[in-house]
Amino acid sequence: MNQTIEKHFLALLETDSSRTIADIIVNEIGNNPEYFRIVFDYCLTKPYPVSMRAARALQLCCEDRKSLINPYLNNIVCYALSSKIEGVRRGFLKIISELPDILNLNESGILINQCFEWIVSQNENPAIRVYSMEIVYNVCKLEPLLKNELTSVMELVKDDKSMAVRSRAKRILDAI
Repeated sequence: MNQTIEKHFLALLETDSSRTIADIIVNEIGNNPEYFRIVFDYCLTKPYPVSMRAARALQLCCEDRKSLINPYLNNIVCYALSSKIEGVRRGFLKIISELPDILNLNESGILINQCFEWIVSQNENPAIRVYSMEIVYNVCKLEPLLKNELTSVMELVKDDKSMAVRSRAKRILDAI
């Protein structure tokens, strides 16, 4: 049965990147940790675009079923930092940005430093930059000493060419 469901998920992920397909996968994963693991493994082992689509499905799944990501939390930062596939990195960063205590994750300090680099990088995808802003902002709620550095970086990017980056920078500056 496991090979059957693996093939089923793979066939869905190979179909297209639509929200409809992602929602079908989310519904089929349900609360099943084994199905979640199968799709999670696809993020790490399958080439683009399947890996990106798998990450998107997991990110959507985690919106309602946050506990499914728990077995992977100690490694998710490493995966987000090391993935060469932008869509996988984006999906993992979105998941991380919604976690209640990012500082408990392995390698959280390295992640925060990398987030600062992504925020100021004009070459980085705007979604990755925005999720990085959210991650650092959420950490600032737990570590107020980072607020000055975050404020300085938000001042740098508040006039960015990307509307998403500008908007989030201004919102974070208003909230600090």
